[in-house]
Amino acid sequence: MKAKVGEESMPQVIREAQTPYIVSPNDEALGRETIIVQRNGEPFVAVMPYAEYQQLMAVKTVGTSVPSSSDPIFERNRAAFQKLLPDLLKTYRGKWVAIVNEKVAVIGDSSALVIEEVIGKFGDVRTYMQEVLEARRVYRISGPRVVRAKSV
Repeated sequence: MKAKVGEESMPQVIREAQTPYIVSPNDEALGRETIIVQRNGEPFVAVMPYAEYQQLMAVKTVGTSVPSSSDPIFERNRAAFQKLLPDLLKTYRGKWVAIVNEKVAVIGDSSALVIEEVIGKFGDVRTYMQEVLEARRVYRISGPRVVRAKSV
């Protein structure tokens, strides 16, 4: 806004109008993937499939519980790790261990080094890998998330 000749120039403040967050129930992604709503460029709200929410709540409630896999080889390797854990704690506390074919295959200082060595030794095999600790850390690794903006 221009000031008229002879008037003092006052700074004009323009504010962006508040826009409501709208997620359409007809959105194809709704119920299949997590949608992140951002405020000021930061994640603010997540809309996720109900089954994923239930799993998250189960992990939060139980603490160290992890949903079981439908892969029997992976489950056998996980069971083998749990069975070996007391002995592993005595010698390899804080190290990363990879279990292949229900046996300790690789032990290392980081998950990246262990993965690299497993691939070098065994190729593409089903592996259970975990840090040797009394209380397991749970790492949730997810794929890319879609952030949708309402078209104007």
